[in-house]
Amino acid sequence: MKKILIMAMFAMAFTSIQMASAQGWWIGGKLGYWHDKSGDTKTNTFSIAPEAGYDFNKHWSVGAAFGFDLGSVKVGDADSQSENVFVIAPYARYKYYQTGILTLFVDGGFGIAVGDRDGFQVGVTPGLALSITDHFSFLTSVGFFGYKKDYYNGGNGSGFGVRLASSDLKFGFYYSF
Repeated sequence: MKKILIMAMFAMAFTSIQMASAQGWWIGGKLGYWHDKSGDTKTNTFSIAPEAGYDFNKHWSVGAAFGFDLGSVKVGDADSQSENVFVIAPYARYKYYQTGILTLFVDGGFGIAVGDRDGFQVGVTPGLALSITDHFSFLTSVGFFGYKKDYYNGGNGSGFGVRLASSDLKFGFYYSF
């Protein structure tokens, strides 16, 4: 599994560099860490999710994130168990409000998780971007509205609805070419 993940990340990075010469392309990603303690259960998760995408015009973009989460779960005095999950999440982005350095957007897409925890999700996520320079932007997104089935970042089971949890808050950066 680790060899597949490493090959996929190198392939994505190579593809992103090759595509970077075209106007409208961008690369970036998100990093995250989450610690949760509930009773005797302690969970630690580190995530990395490089992304690449293309701006068609000032309102529409498409992109995809290829992420990997390294986690550990410890219950009581037992040894920690690791959980490794690979995520593929393509999306379309609609930028509905832009003024100065601020852009509000909504991402619509799906995510597939495979590894120690499998599942999928389909839905929308709102966010905002701050353009620091002509090429560099910071982004944040929070929440999810849609359907999840056993998706790793939301627990077991399936359901439809709105989720506004602190674990759904994501920060990232993008470099536009």
